[in-house]
Amino acid sequence: MATEIKNNAQVKATNKIEPLMEKMGTPTLKALAAVFDLKPVRLYSVAKQPKEGVVYDAKVYNWDAIERFITRRLDAEKGLPDLEAVIAKALEIDEELKKLDGRRAPRGEGGAYGRKIEVDGKMVPARRFANHEMSSGMFVALKDDPHVYEIVMQTLSHTVLRPVKSPNKGDYDGNDIKVISNGMLNLKGIGPSGIEAALKERFSGEYAKKLAAEAQAAADAVKAKA
Repeated sequence: MATEIKNNAQVKATNKIEPLMEKMGTPTLKALAAVFDLKPVRLYSVAKQPKEGVVYDAKVYNWDAIERFITRRLDAEKGLPDLEAVIAKALEIDEELKKLDGRRAPRGEGGAYGRKIEVDGKMVPARRFANHEMSSGMFVALKDDPHVYEIVMQTLSHTVLRPVKSPNKGDYDGNDIKVISNGMLNLKGIGPSGIEAALKERFSGEYAKKLAAEAQAAADAVKAKA
């Protein structure tokens, strides 16, 4: 029996995410990817997957595939127990992007994820998230780094970080400092959706244990191949 092929307009939603977005609002794919600190291209490729039994239209997202992608990454400990939480967080991120005026940036400067500013006659990346501004008063956590940092100085293009031992401001862990550019902070810094869980994991020491275990596993794998 031949499979019936339908147009997108004839297909009713069989997932949970589309009805939820009708009630809550529809976030951008960029914001949904940012919820999980992923590059937008990861979600774009998922969204463009063909849907069985439906005429392919590159302009129509495959929300079934997007829902599966998101559901595999739900994590209650990170404040993302269900689809509602993910959508709500993505909508918050979209609002942050609007505040940064990334959506209204002049042509050629890109969106919030690629927005540039001029510093001393050179175009450099703008800081991506509001929680990486010194004025936010928030701690900073970096990917693949077990430390928590306090912003102690900041210019338009760079941020000076100092590690802390506890959630108390000024409780510094030694005298070392880290100077990080906007571009590197955008790449390594954990955004607003994941910072709370990241700080908890680092202050408890669990993240350092996880990194040590991964390093040991990698060393053991190399040794096994030798």
